[in-house]
Amino acid sequence: MRQTTSSTVRVLAIALATFLTAAMITSTAMTAASASTATPHAPGSFTGYGFDACVAPAQNVMDQWNLRSPYSAIGIYISGRSRYCGDKKQPNLSRAWVQQNANNGWRFMPIHVGYQAPCFKNNPKSRVQKYRMSTTVSTARMQARSDGSEAIAASIKYGLPKGSTLYLDIEWYPRTNRVCDNVALEFIDSWTEKLHRLGYKSGLYSSGSAAIASVNAARRGNRAGFTYPDNMWIAWTNKIANVDGGPYLDDSLWNKHQRIHQYYNGVNQTYGGYTLNIDKDFLDVGHGMVAAKEPLPCGVKMSFTSYSSLRKGSTGPQVAALQCLLKQLGLKKSISSVYGAGTVAGVNTFRKIIGWPQTGTVTRSVWIALLSSGTKPRVMKYGSTVAPVWSLQRALVAAGYKIRITGKYSQPTVNAVLAYRKKNKLPNYTTVESTVWAKLSAGKVG
Repeated sequence: MRQTTSSTVRVLAIALATFLTAAMITSTAMTAASASTATPHAPGSFTGYGFDACVAPAQNVMDQWNLRSPYSAIGIYISGRSRYCGDKKQPNLSRAWVQQNANNGWRFMPIHVGYQAPCFKNNPKSRVQKYRMSTTVSTARMQARSDGSEAIAASIKYGLPKGSTLYLDIEWYPRTNRVCDNVALEFIDSWTEKLHRLGYKSGLYSSGSAAIASVNAARRGNRAGFTYPDNMWIAWTNKIANVDGGPYLDDSLWNKHQRIHQYYNGVNQTYGGYTLNIDKDFLDVGHGMVAAKEPLPCGVKMSFTSYSSLRKGSTGPQVAALQCLLKQLGLKKSISSVYGAGTVAGVNTFRKIIGWPQTGTVTRSVWIALLSSGTKPRVMKYGSTVAPVWSLQRALVAAGYKIRITGKYSQPTVNAVLAYRKKNKLPNYTTVESTVWAKLSAGKVG
């Protein structure tokens, strides 16, 4: 089928953009992010990996960790007189830093470290001596309201919107001291009331055996008049990445995507040449991992358990899917589910652009290249639920990987990505960014 000059230019431009986008993703994503801003999620709806570090990392470190690490959320110390890394120790943390990283897909766990339990023991050698709550309940409740106001002011300063979850950090204290434990509970209650009154959600970070266990016991015992935190962030370093509360948090409580588990502390990790000492977290918050609606641009089935070789004369749903993909690239006008001369012409034009022989057939490589075409985000990783996850999974299935196409970047997709990277001699990361898209868009099986 002969194309006019103008339509040929259009087809080549579309196809060229499809294949060059992958190579240009890293450089263009930052420009696009600057042009369009994303609302920071703190932390929003998400199931996946996060980390917290004393100091917010420099932007170049965040960029490399964004592309290479499995982490999508970061704990940031935004307020509190007892922070070890207060404002003077935070050279990078700013409203612009939060916005830039929100644009790149990061989520945030805002942490407030203020008054601690009355029986908390400071390390006399520490450069920061933490403040303690009053043992008088009424005074402790007033201090909690003050801390809540400070945390909210900081969230506004850094551009975190109303509805964000702000995490109160209560360090370990001995629950056996009943007076101390009761004051800590009253403080948490007052903090939560303050946040709720001003339109924020309350989160509690603490050791499993300290405030987490106390609040859990209070809820189990129906403590009168108590306003419970919305989310629980349990520090229990069993090195297992899940949101199990162990002996400290009942399975029946805070079980509707309301948990973060700090499961590994003080570990050095390196991505993109940058090493950080971090605490590892696993999050299940908001609505959890909810896939974007499956893209069906032509109203035909696009996801299959495998993708067959096709040629002139083939018929059925996979031919319709092929024709839809060609139509999206401007290489086919209609969908008939019959592999006729028009489909042969579209396939041959596609093959010619890539530099393949014009055999008129659809092989595994053609499927991979076609299925991975389209808009590509800066990076996808465990927990990603954006629409291109569907395209990624379809392309991996076409490449021979036995995964379900769900729109959720969960562990089976991680495993397939690792295997695909290995086959194509790419670095051993669990993420999909420009280098992976470039291989897929070129139809590489490995």
